[in-house]
Amino acid sequence: MASYEFFKSEYKFRGKHAKMVSELCYLNDYEHTYFKRLVDIIPLAAIIGFRMNRKAAEDYAPVETKTVFLQQMLQVKEDLDFIMQMMMILEPAEKLSQEQTVKAAFRGAETKEEFERYQQMFDAYVRGGVEELYERLIIRKADGDDLFYENKTANLMTLVERFAPDKTLP
Repeated sequence: MASYEFFKSEYKFRGKHAKMVSELCYLNDYEHTYFKRLVDIIPLAAIIGFRMNRKAAEDYAPVETKTVFLQQMLQVKEDLDFIMQMMMILEPAEKLSQEQTVKAAFRGAETKEEFERYQQMFDAYVRGGVEELYERLIIRKADGDDLFYENKTANLMTLVERFAPDKTLP
């Protein structure tokens, strides 16, 4: 068992990323929101950031901070652990053999430095994914080339098409 466990604390979005997730997740406003809960953004943003190889530095602008509390993080911990393991396998920080990389991913972090390095990698991909989601879902406006005219639907469909370009959507 690893000495350090990921996702056993609150998760904080700061600066511009806090503002972006605020616009992606409006509480109790299902007409305008893309996510019911703030915690739902983290796994999708991590996958999108990683898939698009988009990382973003932490922003310390004096805006707001959005916090995902520990109880909610524990609800999605299993999914986040799996995403972290895949990142560790597909983007190893050290020059290890494939077998050593897989073992390290499932072993987890054993030192504080290793834990912080992997956590920073994950967080950078989450922030990059948040930026991508924000640009594609909030900033982008439906145009005449879109299959759907309503902004929310058109933006969701273009996001899906971005990750499944070879699929024909209805």
